[in-house]
Amino acid sequence: MNNVGPLLRSCPFILLLALMAAPDSTAQGLDSRIVFASNRDGDWDIYSMDVSGDNLHQLTNHRTSDEYPAWSPDGKRIAFNSNRGLSPDLYVMDSDGKNAIRLTRDGRSKSRPSWSPDGARITYSSFRLDVGNSEIYVMDADGNNEINLTNHKWNDVKPSWSPDGREMAFESFRTGAFNDPTHIFVMNADGTERRNLTADTHLRFNSAPSWSPDGHRIVFSSKFNLAGDDIFVITADGKELEQLTDGPGTSGLPVYSPDGRKIAFVSGRREDSNIYLMDANGKNAVKLTESAPGTGNTSPSWLPRALAVNPKGKLPISWGVLKRTGNP
Repeated sequence: MNNVGPLLRSCPFILLLALMAAPDSTAQGLDSRIVFASNRDGDWDIYSMDVSGDNLHQLTNHRTSDEYPAWSPDGKRIAFNSNRGLSPDLYVMDSDGKNAIRLTRDGRSKSRPSWSPDGARITYSSFRLDVGNSEIYVMDADGNNEINLTNHKWNDVKPSWSPDGREMAFESFRTGAFNDPTHIFVMNADGTERRNLTADTHLRFNSAPSWSPDGHRIVFSSKFNLAGDDIFVITADGKELEQLTDGPGTSGLPVYSPDGRKIAFVSGRREDSNIYLMDANGKNAVKLTESAPGTGNTSPSWLPRALAVNPKGKLPISWGVLKRTGNP
């Protein structure tokens, strides 16, 4: 064993292979925080907790509603929408809840922020009376250079950026059918080449898409039998569909963990709702929060992990190791 150190120093690629083959002892720790919204204190505020449901921290404490938090890719900031400026606008704050900055000020309702993978831009949906419906917009992370991506007569809402930054999934009413109102669409990040991902399925009332970390799948909820929402996953090409939950009650707003092994979701109604965690195949669901009657917990967002995840599901590799072991 005394010869291992010099060997690794002379052959750094061996060190990389050793790290890839080693047990992933850091995975749980790096995915250990979830941020979410709760009205447990009388109005909607932003909280964070461990994936076990422990170590609860209240990040905002404002008399108006703070909702729909979204962690930035570097884990340093959280975007959210708030009524504290008299209309639902987008804000960003440090991950500990400090230094909240208002990004939008035009008085038009905004919701559901989603960061680009490089952290440079934020996409969101906005309802505007002058337009007459909700559209998907994108802006720089400082609130400048807003662009309307969808520009359609029917509502487009709840955008989700793909892990490679090339596409966005969103929920749309653009079918225009009363009994088939919402589908999951995917478009290029510039708003071009939109396609209906769920058109050829038996599902109706589809909502709140979210990408898997490898970009191969999109998880969403659907009220396919009108009895209550359940969670489904579909491949990014729309060819394979799988149902993950089957009641009781309503389940929705699903989001993958950064390693793709778990899904956090909301079950119940918006009031008396709680956040759950399940395996990516829909099994072993556990409740993470408890809500008193008339209160709820919703909109979970995972802390991004510091290590990259191989798209094929292999163990994470440190980019710092890759940089140090690369050829000069």
